[in-house]
Amino acid sequence: MSAAPSVADLYDQKTGMYTTAVGSYRAWSIDVDLGPPCPSTPVPLEDVHVLNYYDALQYSLYENNFPETVDRTDTPRREFKSDDVTIALLSSPVECFAILLAGGQICPRDMLLVMSSSWVTKVRSTKNPELFSLYVHKAITMDVAGQSFLDTFNPPRRVTYFLNYFTRACTDGQRSDGETLESGLDCPMSSSLNLVKNVDDKVWTRTLLANVDADYPETLAFTYKCRMNYDVASGSDITVIKLDTKTGTSNQIHEQVQRFLNTANVLLRHKVVVKPSGVIWHGSLGVTYHARSDVIGIVEAVVHLLKDMEPENGILVETFYAPPIQNYKHFAELSFRLRSTVCRGFGDRPITTTLICGVGPRDKPINGDNTIPQTFDTTLRSCGVTNAEERKRLRDRTSKISEDLLGEMIKIEKEMTSLERGGVGGQTDIVGLDFVLGEKGGILTPIAIEVNSHDCTINCQLFESMNHETQGCSVGPLVENMAHRSQRHIMQGKTILVIGAGGFSKRFIWKAARDYGIKVFLVNDVPDSFVSRDVDKFIQYDFSDHMQDDRHARNIIQLVSSDIDVVDGCCTFWEDCGPLAANICDKMHYSGASLQGALIAKKKSSTQQLLRQRTADIPHFPRTYLYTGRSAAIRTSEEIDTAATHVRFPAVLKLEYGSSAIGVKLVNDEEECRIEYEKIRSCLRQESDHPGIGLGYGNDMMLMEYYEGTEHDIDIIIYKRRLIAAFISDNGPTRQGNFTETAASMPTCLPPDKSGQLTTAAYQCCTEVGLTNGVFNVEMIMTPTGPKLLEINARMGGFYLRDWIKACYDVDLLLCSFMIAAGVKPILPRTITPRCHIMGVMCVPSAHRETLSRVDITNKIYSLHESHKVRYNELDAEESLDADEDVEEPFSNFAVVADDLETAKSELIRLCSELEINNSSYDVPAYVSQFHPNTDEYMLC
Repeated sequence: MSAAPSVADLYDQKTGMYTTAVGSYRAWSIDVDLGPPCPSTPVPLEDVHVLNYYDALQYSLYENNFPETVDRTDTPRREFKSDDVTIALLSSPVECFAILLAGGQICPRDMLLVMSSSWVTKVRSTKNPELFSLYVHKAITMDVAGQSFLDTFNPPRRVTYFLNYFTRACTDGQRSDGETLESGLDCPMSSSLNLVKNVDDKVWTRTLLANVDADYPETLAFTYKCRMNYDVASGSDITVIKLDTKTGTSNQIHEQVQRFLNTANVLLRHKVVVKPSGVIWHGSLGVTYHARSDVIGIVEAVVHLLKDMEPENGILVETFYAPPIQNYKHFAELSFRLRSTVCRGFGDRPITTTLICGVGPRDKPINGDNTIPQTFDTTLRSCGVTNAEERKRLRDRTSKISEDLLGEMIKIEKEMTSLERGGVGGQTDIVGLDFVLGEKGGILTPIAIEVNSHDCTINCQLFESMNHETQGCSVGPLVENMAHRSQRHIMQGKTILVIGAGGFSKRFIWKAARDYGIKVFLVNDVPDSFVSRDVDKFIQYDFSDHMQDDRHARNIIQLVSSDIDVVDGCCTFWEDCGPLAANICDKMHYSGASLQGALIAKKKSSTQQLLRQRTADIPHFPRTYLYTGRSAAIRTSEEIDTAATHVRFPAVLKLEYGSSAIGVKLVNDEEECRIEYEKIRSCLRQESDHPGIGLGYGNDMMLMEYYEGTEHDIDIIIYKRRLIAAFISDNGPTRQGNFTETAASMPTCLPPDKSGQLTTAAYQCCTEVGLTNGVFNVEMIMTPTGPKLLEINARMGGFYLRDWIKACYDVDLLLCSFMIAAGVKPILPRTITPRCHIMGVMCVPSAHRETLSRVDITNKIYSLHESHKVRYNELDAEESLDADEDVEEPFSNFAVVADDLETAKSELIRLCSELEINNSSYDVPAYVSQFHPNTDEYMLC
């Protein structure tokens, strides 16, 4: 009788299986240049596999109905810049086909499959001479249509994100040339060698599962020469025994196994599993099943595995779980393993993307190599879970454990040094969790058995290839995060010239820029010692007379001339400085709002008149004039007669260059129009009368049509005239007697077709006036006939909007503004979905002067804000609450964050009553009454 193969023999067998040969049918050419891009570069020994890699890729492309790769190596690509996203996958396509396809959709031509270490070079970083940058000279790229190309690059592309599969663990020992490339890199990467050692340590992840209150098998762990101190929670079913030698340990192992098998919870189980732990142990390698009574067999299995243990590896003895036979008799001989894939999304938010199962014999190890993938829901039905609510409970429980586990890893990694993380950009961006289904406490529950590092998506690839409608689902958030981290890396060290400091509500900008590693050169019209300490360079220059903006632009450029070579772009976040910043962008050829667009947007009547002329057919969008109404500019009182004949009453009288609804009045006839016109012109004459609302451009006025409907803000991101994203918030009714905002809600309550109208209208209005690069705020009324434009603010939305959008959607408008200013296209998730609902009300001096002057009230508000239960944003804490009611602006915004609209509304009303924000002169329930969830079915007719 032949001896059983050793674990080392099994490992050697898997090495040969790393690259699986394709079938005998080959429908593609292999006459391609897969050698080093430079003829003088030696061919690495590992490149003996590169043709197999290429064959495997073509096989996958062919049978997934994608075109064959086009070899373009004779014509090097020269169009890429150092600021372009470059995500390098050092890998065979076997591990990363799903990632490659998703990259083609999310960041076309920016996801690079590098199949040889000779295709890249490693050089000293220009950002940090102690680190290295990686450059790709040759790779396979893919476009949005699924067409792939074998390309060379001249100059080579600088890597902005690195994913390394050429390690001993990932290739089953076939190669390790990626390990030296990975060390000391300056770019972001996922699953560094150091972090993989943690994630693939089944003992360590088992302790994390205990920390997140997951169910897991009762565990006895033996570790070999392990330096890690496992934080075993008190009361957990985990025992860790550290071994420093392989010899003379049989008695100790026997004693510990005997003790483990006689513990109360283990006595409830009929079987135990013995399995190895460590980076090289995956795919059920070395796993054996035993009857609980077979003490000798269990001990021998542990001793046998110990012989092949490397330092920092371990062995687990754990209880065996499977679906209860008595409840699911037709599943009696079977069991299944569930793989949960969880990615780190925007804002470091863990997202469970897929739950894929493999069904196999109950008495043998089950893994992706010996099962056919199917959904968790289908599997639960097959094993007798017919109740839909029960299946949902199990899905939700599994997803929560998965997300909590990755969340725990993220928290731990944030406390690590860069050395401990394996590099300055090292972090864990994806893991796979394996579960079985078992019974605990009489309840069917997912039992977490192990965690897998970044090479955990092959099962998902198989499933998505069999179910094409799901392609990209498993790794979409991963690729989106790769692109986002790439852009964060690209922006580090960029210098942006910012025009205008603004008021108190803008002070978050300077700290956020520093956190992003972005340098700010700030030009402000008045000295500001507080802001000057928060920016990299502060220049005081009086630009308050905006009638002289062209001269100011030339002077500012001269003031920064000594540093002009390091300035990457220019922008503003202050309404009055829009045309000035745009003027500088035009003169310096920076990416940003054009001067023409900024001037048209700044003058409200010009915006309306230009758009009203856009009556030509557009094959894919409505005619732009449909978004406008009647309007007339009023420069002198004599022009009111003409305006009154052109615009029907009631109408809205407003400042041409105003903001924050200051000086906006509803007028019912010509006489009232004259009275309000003279009143506003007399109290709002120059910038010093109300700084920051636009009086630096004069106090001309306009009359425009009054619209019935709901008011909405659309914060929109546009890059090179293309729509990147838009975020809609709903506004409550304005205060009687003026147009001051009262309440807001996000996301919008509108049905999808109406929100689509708003997004399209805002995009068309911006681009038609010439705002083709930047982050803009558009105010519209949704009337019964569709959207009508109120005004365009040619800068990022102010006050609370950036904070709300970041909390609700994990998208930072500020970072997007800086990116576009620097000529970097923001790459955002394909589907941007809200993670919460936010509803808030404005606090105004006339209604809340006494309330907000009380220390007990403000302390409670600040405490709620710190606990993240509410969002509290102050417009200007330096201003007195004693403002004139006729021209008052909101002092602050008080908002509640909740899981849904109804909860947000009820909690907001409760807190506003408790904090006396709701009072006799400020009817909060009335202001939020029109916010209702959209329950209508959305259908295409």
